[in-house]
Amino acid sequence: MPFPRDIRDLALVKSHRRCCVCHEFGGRSVNVHHIVQESDGGANALENAICLCLRCHAEAGHFNSRHPLGTKYSPTELKAHRDQWWEHCENHPDEPLGLFLDVRFKAISRTAEVHRYCLIITYTNTMREAQDGWKLRVCFPSFLPLFPGDYDRCEIRLDGEPYVQLESSSNDRVFPGESIEVVTRDVHFIEYEVNDNVHRRLRLEHKVTWQFFTPNAPVIEGEKSLSELQEF
Repeated sequence: MPFPRDIRDLALVKSHRRCCVCHEFGGRSVNVHHIVQESDGGANALENAICLCLRCHAEAGHFNSRHPLGTKYSPTELKAHRDQWWEHCENHPDEPLGLFLDVRFKAISRTAEVHRYCLIITYTNTMREAQDGWKLRVCFPSFLPLFPGDYDRCEIRLDGEPYVQLESSSNDRVFPGESIEVVTRDVHFIEYEVNDNVHRRLRLEHKVTWQFFTPNAPVIEGEKSLSELQEF
């Protein structure tokens, strides 16, 4: 049974609609999770509620004790994450309620040997004022076959490993509440391939990183493991 609407709304507001574990802004992609499940006696009360993004919610709810991989989230740990984050939000009431950059991928073609994907990045201006332009940097492991559109490109090193950095910018204004695709599927695209050679390296936790700059908001930084951006 879901939480009553007033409890769910309060948990979302107290969390600034951010995940209490990873602190990413989730927008609509958040759940209010039972720390102790109802089937185990958990109450539909605020004390038992925690706001989690979809990824952390899946991690918290689908640990297989018969085939344990990693470390299960305990109710005690989830409460500690929740309390720590709620204290932070209470002490920083003027902090933006969300600096939101959605990074995902779309499969373009698949064969037994090669999968080709397109990166899609969407920015939502959750500030109260318009953003007068933006700049994006995305870094990929250098061994990944890349097929970008019109980007400035340079070679860098992250954690001692060779990476390719792609950069683009725009002077277009982004109004409050507006969402724009800063990396698209057609004109301003970034395509990449996962083949057998790339697949063999996925377990080494190579990552894709990004930085998003606007004139009057903090920098949005993030990363995902390369294994999260493919389905080979």
